[in-house]
Amino acid sequence: MPLTNPYLIASRPHQWIKNLVVFAAPLAAGEILDRAVLVETIVAACLFLCASIGVYFFNDLQDIDTDRKHPRKTLRPIANRDIPYRVANLSAFTLSITPLIISFFLSVSLVICLSCYIFINVLYSIKLKEIPYFELALVSSGFVFRAIAGGLASDISLSFWFISLVSCSSLFVVTGKRYAELSTYQTHNSRPVLRFYPLPMLRFLLWVSATLAIVTYSFWLSLSNETWESLHLIFSILSLIIFALTIFRYGYLLQRGRGEDPVRTLLNDYLLMILAFFWAASYSVVIYG
Repeated sequence: MPLTNPYLIASRPHQWIKNLVVFAAPLAAGEILDRAVLVETIVAACLFLCASIGVYFFNDLQDIDTDRKHPRKTLRPIANRDIPYRVANLSAFTLSITPLIISFFLSVSLVICLSCYIFINVLYSIKLKEIPYFELALVSSGFVFRAIAGGLASDISLSFWFISLVSCSSLFVVTGKRYAELSTYQTHNSRPVLRFYPLPMLRFLLWVSATLAIVTYSFWLSLSNETWESLHLIFSILSLIIFALTIFRYGYLLQRGRGEDPVRTLLNDYLLMILAFFWAASYSVVIYG
């Protein structure tokens, strides 16, 4: 059933799934079944959800002109004036400041993490989105901050390889998004920074980040297991293979002109969802088996 409420549409519900990254650290540490950890992680995810919606409103306010030139984004409520400009500004401010106030009573570290996420996204929306390559790192950082928040909220230590894995995987997804945008529309009207990206360079960065994601996953997997019993070894190797196949499948979809919206790409491709499910299942055996 299509959404009709302009405020809900502007909140981009299909993007809310990104906030599941907050659960990555507790899940990877095998602590998610602890009631206190679960509650703390859910709260952190909700705070990031609220902050991200505020960021979406602010970004749409800054992108009004370019969104009106985009074949799909021109239908966004702020771009087509379904949401008044003043109301959108107030919504962006309220949704951004509220999670900061709440997190102040929970953890100073979480306040800093949320503040960095909001601050970087505000700078990105205003000016930094026009700087090629650098903007890829900034967008990718949104996933990294979510992963860090999950560790901070539940007081779980985050390893170098875990952060590297999230960073490389995020860069792969974001680079794929730019690749899909440029290869699909062959124009930079909808996103001015695309004029600085040669398609072969984006393709190169795409597969470099994919390779790094697979390599960092293998290192993280090997270092996070203190003992290598036969069952753990089998399912660790299986999870690595499925993880690589998931990356390759997503790359294949990008070559077919899909991937402009990573979340919709995942939800609309059954094979990708099946691979993601079996990866999660195999990794769960490694952690909880």
